[in-house]
Amino acid sequence: RMLHFMLSNPATGEGQPFFDMMTDFVERYRNKTASSDDFREVANEHFARSPIAKKYGLTNLNWLFSQAVYETDLPSYELQYKMEDQPDGKVLLSGTISQQNAPADWIMILPVQLSFGGKQKAMGTVIVQGASSPFQIRLPMRPNKVELDPDRWILAEKVSTKGN
Repeated sequence: RMLHFMLSNPATGEGQPFFDMMTDFVERYRNKTASSDDFREVANEHFARSPIAKKYGLTNLNWLFSQAVYETDLPSYELQYKMEDQPDGKVLLSGTISQQNAPADWIMILPVQLSFGGKQKAMGTVIVQGASSPFQIRLPMRPNKVELDPDRWILAEKVSTKGN
């Protein structure tokens, strides 16, 4: 599920690149033996072209495989945020995402969902490195609701959101 998220386009919800990667892997290793590292290499190739990789300047998923496949930590995430109206009518969403029960060098990219009323929603991402990571996002209008990973894309013990 995390790999599906990392290969998707959070802005549009388009997840086809994950299925393209899986098809590529199956085709490359049809009637052959494949290892976890073979799978990781194919996933890395596809991830390097993804919107998330481009946004954060990442070239591979080695960090994700190391954390999610080869380690046993299960972090908890908490988003604390505030919103400030700006003179131009826009809104500044600023906050901090904290990571507990993870090593100091743990990295994760987390989805943040914004609800604007009705069925209008937007998705963004925030990268968390270490115990705590601040962020700021300029928005065209004030959202009614801000949620950290409401669809549970990222493996975590607990996820919570606190705003003011």
